[in-house]
Amino acid sequence: MNVLEVNKTNYESCNSDHPLHNWTTGAGRDVVPLNVTRNYYFISGKGFCYGGMKIAIHVQNLPPPPKPAPVKSGTTTTTTLTVSYKSNIILLSLVFAIGTLWDAFIHLW
Repeated sequence: MNVLEVNKTNYESCNSDHPLHNWTTGAGRDVVPLNVTRNYYFISGKGFCYGGMKIAIHVQNLPPPPKPAPVKSGTTTTTTLTVSYKSNIILLSLVFAIGTLWDAFIHLW
């Protein structure tokens, strides 16, 4: 398996001839930084894209945090929500790892 970043047209047609970037490092440890707000398109070459091994990801900035509600006297509560780009990288790695395992499972039959 490989992880190829392509444009939208090549994503839709599963064309891996001219990837924007080949993120394949080997041994299933491919990591893609998703730290720019934009659409990302990834496919797996060698025909695997036609079997569904592709993913489109839209990365956007987090919305500004909501204004805190007025605090009632005597009690204080604070809630913080943090989403990092590492979670996006982990998600993408997980998707391709599951695909790799699925493909290996299918070839055993």
